[in-house]
Amino acid sequence: MAVQQLDRTMASDMGNEAQPMLEVEASAPDAVSSTSGKRELRRKKRQEIWVSVKERKKQKKEEARAARPKVPEPVLDMSEAAVLMRKERAIAKRESFLMAASEGPTIVIDCGFEEAMTSKEKKSLTQQIMFSYGINKRSETPANVHVTSVRGEAEANLTKIGGFNDWLAFSTTPKCYMDVFRKESLVYLTADSPNVIDELQSDKVYIIGGIVDRNRLKGVTYEKAVAQGIATAKLPLDKVLEMGQATRVLTVNHVFQILVNYRTAQDWTQATLSALPARKGAQVKTSE
Repeated sequence: MAVQQLDRTMASDMGNEAQPMLEVEASAPDAVSSTSGKRELRRKKRQEIWVSVKERKKQKKEEARAARPKVPEPVLDMSEAAVLMRKERAIAKRESFLMAASEGPTIVIDCGFEEAMTSKEKKSLTQQIMFSYGINKRSETPANVHVTSVRGEAEANLTKIGGFNDWLAFSTTPKCYMDVFRKESLVYLTADSPNVIDELQSDKVYIIGGIVDRNRLKGVTYEKAVAQGIATAKLPLDKVLEMGQATRVLTVNHVFQILVNYRTAQDWTQATLSALPARKGAQVKTSE
């Protein structure tokens, strides 16, 4: 009996000591759960702070952008109406130029001296013709221009110029001016003529000799005109200007510019002074 009582007492004591251990072991999952919850709270807090900072930066950028002066973006109007309008303006400008040229004097540049000229002189003549076209294109009172006897090197040199075939009021032909215009309308402009031109007449065709070195080929334009039986005339340089010892022989483009200028100014002094190069030293002639 004593032994049984002792076993029950020991069992009771062991049961009482084991109870707290079970309680401690049962509380461990609660501690882990608590730690995970704190980490989650900290993570959410950091996320909220990051979002807040990002929003503030975005707001500051928008405020700075709004504060900058606004530059209007270029507007490219490529609508069909705009394109059509530009085309119509170009056509109107072209027609206006051609109308003005048709009302101006008719000027011929005679390229019929090719056999007497060197290749270098022919290239120089091409440049002078190109300069003449530029003068005519810029003028408010353009002339109607014909380049005649265009053959051989003269033709080859001209066709090398970009856009040559599109020159307005500037035509070329291999024919001589005698085969294009009425003989009685022709006036060959040459410094060797005894006749001085007073004004440009609308029913006349004024011929400029396409020669570069007139000193080497002196008098050939006058002789050609006389042989063809057509009228000759010279510009009134000595009548309106003091030129001293300077030569009265001018380049093709200088003569051309004087004629175009005269139609605008209706004054030989003004037309000539604005066309002659400074090296000529031309001055207005004082009345005696």
